[in-house]
Amino acid sequence: MPDKGRGPRSLGVIPARGGSKRLPRKNILPVGGKPLIAHTIEAALEAKNLTDFLVTTEDDEILKVAQDFGAPTPFKRPPHLSGDNVRNNETIEHALFFMEEKTGERYDIVVLLQPTVPIRSGEHIDQAVKLLWESDLPALASVKGPFKKRDPVLKRLRDNVLEPYRDESEGDSREAFYIYNTSIYAIKRDYFLREKKFVSDRQVPLIMDEYHSADIDTVSDVLVVEAFMKHLGRL
Repeated sequence: MPDKGRGPRSLGVIPARGGSKRLPRKNILPVGGKPLIAHTIEAALEAKNLTDFLVTTEDDEILKVAQDFGAPTPFKRPPHLSGDNVRNNETIEHALFFMEEKTGERYDIVVLLQPTVPIRSGEHIDQAVKLLWESDLPALASVKGPFKKRDPVLKRLRDNVLEPYRDESEGDSREAFYIYNTSIYAIKRDYFLREKKFVSDRQVPLIMDEYHSADIDTVSDVLVVEAFMKHLGRL
């Protein structure tokens, strides 16, 4: 059992593959006056509850950009972890073992920080580590919400006809729901290595507003994120 009387050793991992398909070179695309990945690096540098963090990439240009913005890049990701079908849990495990061998110490928590969510702050990262460390649950996920849509808004398609998604007799008594915003996943080390995944059936929630949850997958997302940054006084 972890010693809750001390702070956790936590490792932040920023995965940044060079081969984005929907938005080419997405991780270094200019957003708000700097490469996209730079915003996540700055949040990790700001965080106080990360013992260490790093950028893992196979791409020389991304490597150079990460270094220019102050991110540790202790290795270049090996070729077998660089293809389209490589999952984040594989790159996280590689980074975790590399850093544990390098430092000679075990981490308690691993934090996955996707570079496509640029408005998250170091404070969000610190809160995630603290919440997970104080919990008996194995993992934390950041979410946006709550959402509670009425039946006239939610529809399903049956035989090319729009119909109510649920029976209207249910009224408006349904629970609100939350959606992963992909900003922060924090996982306790032993659970991660045992299950080979960074989510669990029962997770600690970190609820974030729509501004800090903004994720970039398309060009139009860039426009939205920059508008949010301007609104928040970050541009």
